[in-house]
Amino acid sequence: MTESGKDRFILTKSYEIAYAMFRMAGQIEEKDFSERLRALAGSLLQAAAGQDYAVASNSLQMIECLIKFAGDVNLISPANSNIILGEIYTLDAAIIEYRNAAKNDRINLSDIFSKTEPEATPPPVMYDSPATDDAAIANPAIETASSGIAAMEYSATDSAASNVNIEMRQSAIMERIRQSGNCRLKDIRELLPDTSERTIRYDLQSLLEKNLIERVGDGGPSVFYRMREVAQG
Repeated sequence: MTESGKDRFILTKSYEIAYAMFRMAGQIEEKDFSERLRALAGSLLQAAAGQDYAVASNSLQMIECLIKFAGDVNLISPANSNIILGEIYTLDAAIIEYRNAAKNDRINLSDIFSKTEPEATPPPVMYDSPATDDAAIANPAIETASSGIAAMEYSATDSAASNVNIEMRQSAIMERIRQSGNCRLKDIRELLPDTSERTIRYDLQSLLEKNLIERVGDGGPSVFYRMREVAQG
């Protein structure tokens, strides 16, 4: 997704969440709580429109807490609470990804090094057969080319690291659910003590959307997760 595409996605998702919060606020009899939801919805939408994603992320944290509380005390239905929390985790993950990408783009290492031309053009490297260690020592050009290839391979691995981490985390969560049968959020947090609750909730939402697991319960501490049964053909 391009940078402009990510901006549009974040703005669209922020608008949907803000709209849903206004609709829910209209059904809540507690006036102070209702007004608080509306204020946070407006803050989120304004931050997203202005591309101030630090403020948007902070607004999402406060919204998450209020929606959880509203669901637990039945100010809103547990089903609606779970729906909007899932959307919050999706938006928060998109903002985190966008901000991390922006940080990585801030440093341009090409501006650090001098632009002097090399004294001599190195001889062409032949790739008819793999270079042995002895050949690399005899011909520095081969060693340099090998280093360049290794650097490119490392860069590709590094760029895919986050996806690998997500897959490993979600695989671990699924294995825990499979072993326990009925697995609660606190059980998964014990499994991944170094992972934030927000990240774990995002992983669970992702697995739910993939129809790999299912959520059972009316909300709050009573909710647990189990593997989705595959229909027999």
